[in-house]
Amino acid sequence: MKLNINFDPKLEAVINLCPTLADWFERNQETLVYYELTHGGCNYIEKHPYATVDLKVLGRMANAGLICLEESGYMIEPEVRAFQAALAIAKIYEEEKEWLSEESKIQYFIDAQELLKHDTQEKGRII
Repeated sequence: MKLNINFDPKLEAVINLCPTLADWFERNQETLVYYELTHGGCNYIEKHPYATVDLKVLGRMANAGLICLEESGYMIEPEVRAFQAALAIAKIYEEEKEWLSEESKIQYFIDAQELLKHDTQEKGRII
């Protein structure tokens, strides 16, 4: 996945370590860029009086994921940061999906079960 230039370019390599996360960014990055949801702390949309529920949820998802990717620092391995970002996004999706429009349910979907299955397989591998 090629990340839009409005994001920190260092994030592309980390995002691409988790196929589920890369897929989510591929589908949503243009909307994130349009609404300037491209860095951790991008939760200004919560207080915007005309923001829809769909947009607020996308803002929460972006903020949670980007905080994991950006603020985890370099003490946490990139693979772990990518996985944590994907799980953070999936958690918000699961909590908020009942309020989303049908279109946003499809657009914002991130497969938490696939993430957990992949994580279980990785932990079972002998290095």
